[in-house]
Order: sequence, then C-alpha cells, then structure tokens
Amino acid sequence: MGYEVMLRLALVVPRSLGQKKRVEAERRKALYHKTVVRAYNRTVKPQAFKQGDLVLKVVEHVRRQVLGPSKFVLQWEGRLQSKKFYYHLVSVIEGTLMDPINGKWLKPYYC
Repeated sequence: MGYEVMLRLALVVPRSLGQKKRVEAERRKALYHKTVVRAYNRTVKPQAFKQGDLVLKVVEHVRRQVLGPSKFVLQWEGRLQSKKFYYHLVSVIEGTLMDPINGKWLKPYYC
C-alpha cells in the first residue's frame, strides 16, 4: 500500500511542476509580446489624411519593387488631393480620379 501512494505522489509532483513551468512560460511570452508591441508602437508614425488634403504618391516601380529607369528618377509623384476614406486620389492639375491606394504609399504634401 505504501508503494502505491509513493507512485501516485511521484506522478502528481511532475505534473504540478510542469504546470508551473507552463504558467511561467506563458507569463514570459506575454511579457515579451508586450515589449515587442511597445517597441513597434514607438517606431510607427500613424498618418490619417482627411478629405481634401494634398498628398504625394509613391511611384509605381517603387511600390512593385522593380528597378526603375535610373537611380535619379523621382520616387514620389504629383500633387494629389484625397477624396474619400479609401484614398481615392484626384490630380490637382488634371482633375482626373485615380484608383484607390493604401495610405502607407502616401505622404503629406506641404506647399
């Protein structure tokens, strides 16, 4: 009888140690995730363009990561005006509507 009790104790103790290690690993994972999120939020600069703001758009070959005609070609194009939430752009000079574009490919135009 004493031997069975010792076997049961031997089986219970490693499980509780395993649970403690698992809880500790989850805590460390959450702490690491929190520090990574904090570092990311420090480096990211959120931009929101309102309707009517003037913006510059990245040239197509830069967005597609294709070699451009030369290294001296412009990287940004046009004075464009944002029209809607999804960044439908209108050329200020020509007045033509362009396809929607992601906001990460835009930057403010200061005149």
